[in-house]
Amino acid sequence: MHNIDWIILAVCIALVWPTPSLGDPIIVLVEAQFAQFARNRRLSVAAIGAAAILARLALLPWMPVPQPKVHDEFSYLLAADTFAHGRLANPPHPLSIFFDTFHVIQHPSYASMYPPAQGMALAVGKLLGNPWIGVLLSTAAMCVAITWMLQGWIPAKWALLGGVLVLAQFGLFS
Repeated sequence: MHNIDWIILAVCIALVWPTPSLGDPIIVLVEAQFAQFARNRRLSVAAIGAAAILARLALLPWMPVPQPKVHDEFSYLLAADTFAHGRLANPPHPLSIFFDTFHVIQHPSYASMYPPAQGMALAVGKLLGNPWIGVLLSTAAMCVAITWMLQGWIPAKWALLGGVLVLAQFGLFS
């Protein structure tokens, strides 16, 4: 931890130690508002999806769009380019023996070796301007799907909290 983290921790402990119920009225009010919002299941699912997109876009100045670095990412981009051009596979290159690479099938056609779903998501993003947009939309869809699934299993306020936690962990920082 950095020095500023220790200072903030010390200030928080100094505020809470003498009066542990210092923030109770505010916390109770926030919790009631959160629970009331969560009762509208459709709105809370839509809010999680919108928050996943808007929060990640807000972080772009500090966390820019990642660039592909490893072999399988380039294979996914090959699939995205293939699908974005309206093809399921590319014809093999005449000199494919010299262009052999990881995670790419050279014969009988030039294509990614991975299943098509990730490539299709990236293709949607490519058609919208940047393959990363497809990743952003699929991450928002994941957050929405998990929140919707949780609503069927646990109370609405806990489902919304679960959606917020998924959004924080996977929607923003992964």
